Amino acid sequence: MRAFEVATDYWASQFGCPPDALFSQPMQIVAHSPELADYRGIFALFRDGVAIISLPSNQFHRHAELLPSGVVSPAGFAGSFEGSGFRVIGPAYIGYAQDVVAPSHPARALSRHDGQLAAKLQSACAEIEWDHGGSQVGEDTCSGVVIGGDLVALAGYRDWPFGIAHIYVVTHPGFRGQGFGRSAVAHIANRALVAGLTPQYRTLESNRPSLHVAESLGFGQFASSVAIDLGAES
Repeated sequence: MRAFEVATDYWASQFGCPPDALFSQPMQIVAHSPELADYRGIFALFRDGVAIISLPSNQFHRHAELLPSGVVSPAGFAGSFEGSGFRVIGPAYIGYAQDVVAPSHPARALSRHDGQLAAKLQSACAEIEWDHGGSQVGEDTCSGVVIGGDLVALAGYRDWPFGIAHIYVVTHPGFRGQGFGRSAVAHIANRALVAGLTPQYRTLESNRPSLHVAESLGFGQFASSVAIDLGAES
C-alpha cells in the first residue's frame, strides 16, 4: 500500500531513523530526534507487536527506567503509567488511505465566506471537542455538510511533511450518529487525494464511532501511538 510507504517515511523522520529501521526491533528505544525535540514526554509507536519508543534526550536513562520491561501492547504500555501522575494520550489509531468512498450525504468545499457558519458550529461544540477536531475555515482546507442553512459537520486538513494531509473533524452535537461527520471526512479526504496528498486519520482507539468512520471510508491502520506527557518532569 503506497500510503503506508509514505507513512513509514514520515514516522521514520520523526524518530530520526532510516525507514527500514522504524520497526526493526521488538522494542527499540531512542532519544528524541530534532523533530520531537520540543515534546516534553515519551512517544511510542506500535505495529504488529513491535514498538519504537522515543524519550527526551535530557535525563534519558531516568526516563528509560519508567518504561515497562519487555514488549507490551499499546494498551499495556499506556496502562503501565496509570497512577503515575503523567497525562497519558492513547492508544490512538493512526490510519491512511489511498482510496476513499464517496460521501453518503451532500458535502461541499468551504471557504472564508463560510466563516459565520463555522463560528456557529464552534459555539455549539464543547471547547475540548473543537480544540481536537475543529478547523479554521478560510485558512485550512475544509469541507462540510450544510443542513437547513447550518453547518452540521466540518472536516479539514493541514499539510504535514511527506505529502500527508492530517484530517480533523467535528460534528454538531445535535446531528451526531447520522453519518454527517463521515461524509465531511469522505469529501475532504477525496480532495486531499486529488491534490496528490495522503490522507491521515488519527483518533483514540477507545472512540469507537470515530474508528468506524475511518474503517468504513477505506482507511487502513498503520500503527497505534501512545504519548506520555511528562510535563515539568522532562
